[in-house]
Amino acid sequence: MTTRARTLLDTRDLAEAQTRVAASYCPHELTVTRRPVDFHAVQTEALLGEVAVHQLSYGADVEVEPTPLGNWVLVSTPLRGALTIRSGRTERTLTVGDSVAIDPYRPFSLSWEAGCRLQTVRLPRHLVDEAGESAGLASGSTVRFGLGGPLTPAGARSWLAVVALLRHEATEQGQFTRSSLLTSQLIRMLAAALVGTHPVVDADEGGRPGSVLPRGLRKVMELVEREPEAELSVAVLAAAASLSPRTLQEGFRRHLDMTPMEFVRDVRMARAHEALAQADPHSGTNVAQIAYQWGFGNLGRFARDYRSRYGQLPSTTLRT
Repeated sequence: MTTRARTLLDTRDLAEAQTRVAASYCPHELTVTRRPVDFHAVQTEALLGEVAVHQLSYGADVEVEPTPLGNWVLVSTPLRGALTIRSGRTERTLTVGDSVAIDPYRPFSLSWEAGCRLQTVRLPRHLVDEAGESAGLASGSTVRFGLGGPLTPAGARSWLAVVALLRHEATEQGQFTRSSLLTSQLIRMLAAALVGTHPVVDADEGGRPGSVLPRGLRKVMELVEREPEAELSVAVLAAAASLSPRTLQEGFRRHLDMTPMEFVRDVRMARAHEALAQADPHSGTNVAQIAYQWGFGNLGRFARDYRSRYGQLPSTTLRT
């Protein structure tokens, strides 16, 4: 069983930090908001099987605007300093020892204080879903988490103890790493501890504990992520999930606080951002070509929405 502990990143270059951290989690926009001279990104990783434990600091105040995680569930705990997470109408500031679970489909943003060093456990979505099913949640559905911390102080201590054990085994080549069976059991215990200690709720934060994202909505979201360039409408998406258009729209409103087509636009905007960031401006590629490729026919609206989300015009991303 593969184990390792290593430094993934040690840089003062903002673009390099954004690219390297994105490789660990998801595409995102990283902005230094105060004293850029202090920026110094350091990230380490302890890896055990499919699970990673990262520690990350930026050295300066930064804002992070990620896309939804897609394949990962993250559980973050400040080891030093403080961090604020926002999602929809909810905002929460975490200090040392607090934790928050971020599910694969939740839109969120982060504000880091300069002195924050954040420990993040990264689990594959399927492991958490399997743990949810074993705990009695609906079979075949994606577990959704609220932004609250562990349900009880004892639960918080238990979660941190399991994380500490896993990180120790990964970094010290412990007894668990000598057996694939023991490693698998430790990882499954971690997923079960997450579901058992953190609040599993509706995406609107007001839902019933134990509710999960319905299979139909997950099927639609996976279709959009897989084929965002396709001709997609509410009728097409509803048919793919064997739902009525009205049921699909109500499901998105209740669980994700958005419409199905807003989700389609968000995914397409993220793909356009990736294309702009990767394009060579000297090759003749321009903003209009990429916007049209991803279904944005109104260039003025595309530029406004892009700037609102990424903090700069698409032409600026293309040039840098």
